[in-house]
Amino acid sequence: MSYVEDIKLLVDTAMTELQDAKNNGKVQANPNSEESFLCRWVAQAGKKQRFNPSVTPNMTEWVQQGRSMGKNAHIKGRMAHISAVYHHQFPVGDEHAAITREQFDALVTSLEDADWMVHTEHEITRKVRVLSEGQSSFAVCAKALAASFNEAGELTKSLSLYVRGQEAGFVELLLSHGLLVTKVTDYKSIVKYHGEYKIWPHNRATSLVVLPESLKPAS
Repeated sequence: MSYVEDIKLLVDTAMTELQDAKNNGKVQANPNSEESFLCRWVAQAGKKQRFNPSVTPNMTEWVQQGRSMGKNAHIKGRMAHISAVYHHQFPVGDEHAAITREQFDALVTSLEDADWMVHTEHEITRKVRVLSEGQSSFAVCAKALAASFNEAGELTKSLSLYVRGQEAGFVELLLSHGLLVTKVTDYKSIVKYHGEYKIWPHNRATSLVVLPESLKPAS
């Protein structure tokens, strides 16, 4: 199975078993009880190795947050958001259309239209600095860009995007072009003051994508 299938199975199973526990009167329908149940559930699922190792980092993070933050960890809301995003993008298993150069070029045009400073024409092989004078900026290594798409114009390997700008809006813009991203680093990347994100072939990232707020279910 892929990470896409693994994370869908994890959160869907957790939400189903939470609902079953509520229906059977084992858990009260309130945030404290639900968060406590999910924290215990994730911890036990991890110990029993119920799910593939690809989702172990997610489970470890949720257990730590649940134990330190209690109901404020919002594990239930996080799982519901993950389920909504992944089922929206992958209605059947991990099937998804190819990501194309045309989509990437359309993204670049949208960024330029939104007055972002865009750099796609140079190689990025060492630490560099982009002077944007406060302007949001976007950079991609030209060599990596050329190597990531095949002759048919389909993305065949992950591609790093270097971004300095408001994350939520950037992620929504990506989504409007059919793209999801994972985050590698918030700030310290090879491009100074820029975070590093990655797009993946068929959107099949090997870790959790940055979740678009527009796909978050109403609480």
